[in-house]
Amino acid sequence: MVALAATVGAGTTAALGAMRINEEIDALEVIGIRSISYLASTRVLAGVVVAVPLFCVGLMTAYLAARVGTTAIYGQGSGVYDHYFNTFLRPTDVLWSSVEVVVVALMIMLVCTYYGYAAHGGPAGVGEAVGRAVRASMVVASIAILVMTLAIYGQSPNFHLAT
Repeated sequence: MVALAATVGAGTTAALGAMRINEEIDALEVIGIRSISYLASTRVLAGVVVAVPLFCVGLMTAYLAARVGTTAIYGQGSGVYDHYFNTFLRPTDVLWSSVEVVVVALMIMLVCTYYGYAAHGGPAGVGEAVGRAVRASMVVASIAILVMTLAIYGQSPNFHLAT
């Protein structure tokens, strides 16, 4: 979440803000191109598309690091690790976390493209817009994660370790 907001989102805000203060967005509108659909929607879609493979790579790396740490460093048998890994990891949890990633990436990119599209005040205004966009997108993403986690896992009063 932080990496997406701080790198991809900030870059999107800066690029759109620079286009706004250089009047490139106004030029697109003058020649009849709808600037929001041409500039903002493609960046939002690209941010969401990039987030899913990054999440998958991070998830696989975390699982591999846990396996190596448990078997090689702590000396547990790989069969024991596989047993507990398969017992406590529900495939639906991975699916729900993937859905969360898509929703959070969408929200981060929407916030960042809004701030970039609405930037004003020259280069200093673009810098302020980038800072505001990163802070706002992190707050929005945190609230979205909280709400989605409560909606998904808050239905049952019991804590289920395995199915």
